[in-house]
Amino acid sequence: MNTADLYILSQKIDPVLLTLIVKFLRKKYPVSKPEAAGVTARLVELTSTYPDLVKAMKTGEGDPIVEWFTDTHNFGEFYAKPEELVEIIVEKLES
Repeated sequence: MNTADLYILSQKIDPVLLTLIVKFLRKKYPVSKPEAAGVTARLVELTSTYPDLVKAMKTGEGDPIVEWFTDTHNFGEFYAKPEELVEIIVEKLES
């Protein structure tokens, strides 16, 4: 998926979900891993091309749900099951 399509998707999700997905990707694909190159390149392109995406992430970062999630969960527990990460966040957002 190209970054323009990723940007369009990012506009359709809650800033909290966006923030936590990006945090998850950064944890799962640190710069030190060779397989991280594609993910890192897309994240850099997204954040440098679409400043409103960065603004949305900053908005999401300030939400108490982000703090709750990072205090309650470890991103590593979702490396093999990222769908569950999204489900947990969406459930919390809807409650």
